[in-house]
Amino acid sequence: MFDIYKEMWKRRTMIHALSLQEMKREYAGTLLGFLWGLINPLMRIAVFWFVFSVGARAGGPVNGAPYFAWLAIGMVAWFLLNDGFRLTQKSFRSKRSIIKNTPFPIAILPAVQILYSYYIHLILLAVIFTGMAIALQTVSIYNLQLIYYDFAALMLLLGIGSVTAPLVAVSKDFGRFLDTILVFLFWMTPIFWSVDNVGILGNIVKLNPFHYIVQGYRDSFFYETGFWNQPIYTLYFWMVVLIFFLLGNYLHKRMKPIFLDTL
Repeated sequence: MFDIYKEMWKRRTMIHALSLQEMKREYAGTLLGFLWGLINPLMRIAVFWFVFSVGARAGGPVNGAPYFAWLAIGMVAWFLLNDGFRLTQKSFRSKRSIIKNTPFPIAILPAVQILYSYYIHLILLAVIFTGMAIALQTVSIYNLQLIYYDFAALMLLLGIGSVTAPLVAVSKDFGRFLDTILVFLFWMTPIFWSVDNVGILGNIVKLNPFHYIVQGYRDSFFYETGFWNQPIYTLYFWMVVLIFFLLGNYLHKRMKPIFLDTL
């Protein structure tokens, strides 16, 4: 039932090696190397903080958490989701030459891109975590929940990638559609605003599984709330992941001959 995921697990060493190669290739020839993976997101956080906090004067504390810190933690989670979503959906199409010219285990390509995104994420997370610990003394036992939420994010991205990669391989239009969806999710996920501000509509916003991860990061840093305190929402999230897994496995098996011819 989960054939492609079994293959990913079987080739986990290969996935790890290829993801590190992706990092080296991405930053090869630059003076600052992988630090660009840190500079870019920090600049984006600073710009968004300036726009919303200084420009729009909407930067008051959120349930007791300083807005800049609250925004930074939300965006750290978002960068992982955004980069993983963006790269994994194009993982088959971007590796056409490898797929066409070598007997490559293509099922692992979404996992390679996700792990590459995760390694970049870990660098940023370490910097933000250290900054928060020094400036706000946010260190607590609840910080360990980040391991759980990172695992949840990786599983969600793996499911999404397994569904979208075959579809994008067959149609470029679907890739452009997903790029549009990603922009929509960026603004509809409570990154700059609190879900408490939208009243009853918050129940609809929470259907977005990305919110589960972003809010989980904030709960782990500021609110000392465990994922076990919201069992129904946690169950909903994992049901969504399971559906993506089942659909991704089905699409991969049914569409493999089609997208191999198309690429």
